[in-house]
Amino acid sequence: MTFAYLKSPHGADPIIVEGTFPASPERIFQAFTTPEDLVQWFGNHALEKAEVDLRVGGSWTFTFAEKDGARDILHGQYEEIDPGRILVFSWRHHKETAAGKGELSPASEVAVYFTAVDGGTRVRLIHSMVESESSRLNICGGWDACFGDLERILQSDTPATAATA
Repeated sequence: MTFAYLKSPHGADPIIVEGTFPASPERIFQAFTTPEDLVQWFGNHALEKAEVDLRVGGSWTFTFAEKDGARDILHGQYEEIDPGRILVFSWRHHKETAAGKGELSPASEVAVYFTAVDGGTRVRLIHSMVESESSRLNICGGWDACFGDLERILQSDTPATAATA
């Protein structure tokens, strides 16, 4: 398996993903923090609903509906927000069966750094404190795929959308 953006060893803690994107730091920060953008690039096109309360202590929730009636829910709280520079948030995974039973992962942390470079922005994402190796292996592939989808939506931005960031 080849990863285009993964910089840490596959399955290691922390998970480090990095890429350079053709947009301003403010535009990419917007893509990480607005539900309309998130549903376009996060979760391999399976994200059903994104809710964001962008303030320190505010929560975020991403809901994925599964074919068997189960739901996957990712959620956490914003810990540090500096638009266009840094975004830090907690991360938990809640797996809910069709019968309503659930399993909740321990909390981990995601820190995203946005740095302006020639022609765009370098994004460095560090996802740390993921306890199980199997979870880290899944998350590595997930973030790598998300970065690929993020690059695709940023390349298709119209000048008017990009200019508002």
